[in-house]
Amino acid sequence: MPAHNDNFPWMSYYGNYNFFEQRMREHTKVKSIECINPSFYNIKLINGRELNVFICECYSFDTAEYIESCETYGSLNAVVISSNWCGYSLDVKRHCMGEQVGVFDTAGFMAAINRNEYWTYLTEYEKERFEENGWL
Repeated sequence: MPAHNDNFPWMSYYGNYNFFEQRMREHTKVKSIECINPSFYNIKLINGRELNVFICECYSFDTAEYIESCETYGSLNAVVISSNWCGYSLDVKRHCMGEQVGVFDTAGFMAAINRNEYWTYLTEYEKERFEENGWL
């Protein structure tokens, strides 16, 4: 379900992701960031890894939105939900982890890219829910 508009790729209310771009430029593990289109980025890490990242303000990002994103952009390495009032389901987080794709908010993505297996990064809340569901 989109946050600001009904049209894919569910752009930011402001029509840009300046906050995300600034944070990536300041991150010590990021070598470069390239905006392919307003919601699709190629991020090169200093370890040589390149990440195709879809960013959006989807009110409730779930597996259907993930599939639609992949149909549009191809293989993704990460999905970033850039708004504090938007989020993603634990189901899509678990599904994507199985495909070695990370699903995060901006802060989670910043923390995750410090790891080799960035897609396995979980917040404390997510760890607790995964444990409750027997997924860990």
